[in-house]
Amino acid sequence: MSIAPAGSIVSIGDFSRMSFLSVKTLRHYHEVDLLIPAAVDPSSGYRRYSTDQLPQAQVIVRLRGLGMPLDDIRQVLGSPDIDSRNAAISAHLQRMERRLEQTRDTVASLRRILEDSPGDAPVEHRHIDSRWTLAISTQTTIGTVAGWLDEARLRLVAALQSSDLERTGPDGSLYYEELFTEAGIRELDDATTAEIIAYLPVDRQPTSDQLEAFQPELGGFGDVVARRLPEVDLAVLTHRGSCHDLDRSYARLGGYVTGNAIGISGPIREHHLDPVDTPTDDLRTEIGWPIFPVG
Repeated sequence: MSIAPAGSIVSIGDFSRMSFLSVKTLRHYHEVDLLIPAAVDPSSGYRRYSTDQLPQAQVIVRLRGLGMPLDDIRQVLGSPDIDSRNAAISAHLQRMERRLEQTRDTVASLRRILEDSPGDAPVEHRHIDSRWTLAISTQTTIGTVAGWLDEARLRLVAALQSSDLERTGPDGSLYYEELFTEAGIRELDDATTAEIIAYLPVDRQPTSDQLEAFQPELGGFGDVVARRLPEVDLAVLTHRGSCHDLDRSYARLGGYVTGNAIGISGPIREHHLDPVDTPTDDLRTEIGWPIFPVG
C-alpha cells in the first residue's frame, strides 16, 4: 500500500478522512478564509487540498477542541513568528483557565443549592450616618460587575494612600434597581448596562486639589469624585464566601424585608469587609437593603 507523498493534491473527501474535518466544515473554513483549498475548479467549484495542509488542519482541530474562536485561530495561523503564535495560544489558555475556575465555582454553588439549606445568618437593622466618600462609577451588567469592582477598589485604595485622608469604614458599592431589572442576567440583549458605584468612606470632604492629584493613581481607569452618601437605615445580612452564591443571600434578605413590609426605594449597599485578594471561601460581604427606620 502506497502513502501519498508530501504535497500531493487530494479530493475534499480524502482530505476530510485524513483530517477528521467534515466536508461541510471544510467548505465553511474556506468561506471564512481559515483553511483555503490548494485548488478550486473554476467551472465546478470543486475543492482540492494539498497534503501539506494537514498540519494546519490538525492545529485547527486541536484549537477548536479547546474552544478557541475561529477569529483567534486565524490569528494563530497568521502569526509572523513562533513567539507571536505561542502568545496567542497562551492568552487563550489563560482565558480557559479562568472559565474553568468559574465553572468549578458554579458547580460547587449548584451542589450547595441542592444539598444545603439557604443558611441561618442573622439579619440586623442598622442606621448608617451620612458620610463622605471617594467614589468611582461605571456602566456595567450584573454578570461583569465583579471584575470591575475588584479593580475599582484597588484604585481607590491607591488614591487614598496618596493623600492625608483617613478611611472611616470598609469599601462599599451601590447597586441601583436598574442593575437588576434592566442589566441582570438575560437570555438576549446582554448589552444593556446600568450604573454602579464603588466607594471608600473618608473622614472629610476631599478637596478639588486632592481629587486632581488622585488621577495618576487611577491610570485612566475613571474619574474619582467626592460623593456624600445620605444617611440610611438598612436590613443587613453578612454573606460568606464566593459571589457565585451571592444571589442566595440576596433572596434571603429580600424575603425578610418584603415579608416584614419594611422595604423602601433606594440603592442596595454592599460593604466589602476583606481585601480584594482574600481567598474566596473567606470573603465576607455585608448586603444592606434600605428599610424604614424601625428601631
